[in-house]
Amino acid sequence: MNKVQMKYNFLHILYWMNTLSIVGFVAVLLQSKGLSNTEIGIVTGASSMTTIFLSPILSAQCAKIKKLSLQQLLIVFLTIECGSFLSIGFLPLSKAVLMILYIGLYALNISTVPLVSTIAMNYIEEGKKINFGLSRGLGSISYAVSAVIAGQLVSHFAPSSLCLLCIGSAVICMLILIVLPPSYSKQKGQNTEEGTNIVSIALNYRKLTGLLLGFGLAFAASACLGTYLINIISELGGNASMLGIATFFMAASELPCMAAAPKLMRRFGTKKLLCIAALFYIVRNITVCLAPNLPILFLGLAFQGLSYGLFTPVITYYVAENLEKKDQIMGQTMIGVMTSGVGAALGNTMGGMLQDTYGMQTMLFFVMFLTLGGAGIVNGLNILRASKKEIQLASR
Repeated sequence: MNKVQMKYNFLHILYWMNTLSIVGFVAVLLQSKGLSNTEIGIVTGASSMTTIFLSPILSAQCAKIKKLSLQQLLIVFLTIECGSFLSIGFLPLSKAVLMILYIGLYALNISTVPLVSTIAMNYIEEGKKINFGLSRGLGSISYAVSAVIAGQLVSHFAPSSLCLLCIGSAVICMLILIVLPPSYSKQKGQNTEEGTNIVSIALNYRKLTGLLLGFGLAFAASACLGTYLINIISELGGNASMLGIATFFMAASELPCMAAAPKLMRRFGTKKLLCIAALFYIVRNITVCLAPNLPILFLGLAFQGLSYGLFTPVITYYVAENLEKKDQIMGQTMIGVMTSGVGAALGNTMGGMLQDTYGMQTMLFFVMFLTLGGAGIVNGLNILRASKKEIQLASR
């Protein structure tokens, strides 16, 4: 394994450990601060909505900054995140200030993901041998192990103890960013302004937009389950430490699929793999929704690898292969906007409201409806594409 690959692997390991500390136990932390399910839904939903606007702006501005590398920019953002999380954990903030601060923190964290992906795509373009799927998969394992650690911290200490995990992982992550070869935006000269508008990306790459619409709905369902997983576990007789184990099952299952993604793409192609991922979203989410006990719940969560774990590297490579160089950062950003942004906003907001108003079962039916709709769009687009090819061949 080459040195750049190893360093990039460690970047993902620490980056996703940091992300877990911020977003993985959001419901537990905010409930400890006195927020209801509806208010938690507002926070996570508003965070996702903020991401829709913040992520493209952040990516566009980062593309214009030529004096700082993507690594240096990430260090700045990690510093801001640490300061915000410490304030949430230890300062006596009013509920309104707490919600606003967490919205900003959550949105900033999600908005930095495209920058981490772009570093790898830049390395690959420069001729460096990087297996993005392997690095991202190791990040998932890190997320999984960190979830177990965080679950124990929350069970034995106050939820604010998550700050220790956040600060520690962020500091080491910054050190790794310093030793990585610097990577800069590939946009040059007059082209800097071109392709940086997410609306133009959506219109110019309609196949990508359609795919992300479908996965956005599937992600909305998964985000809803993820945010309120502690409530589902509680109904089945579990506690906060079980949340850590459940999160471990989800994240640990991602590594095999992510690491094997390059080989799978060479054999099956990105479009077919995306359809398979969409179908496994159905298996995952419906199994979780109908789980009568914790073992079945964990079994359903283990299908995360064949759904999200397959989708993440494949859609990243799909963008790298099908979009022009000047559109790369914004293309990676659009993935986050449609899934972690629009999708998560829909799932988190509606999930909290439906729980408080109509109960858990109504929320679970909503999740199943979204999942079937999203998977239907992705596979419907593939069938339509195949039909058009057959018509073109028949007309020759």
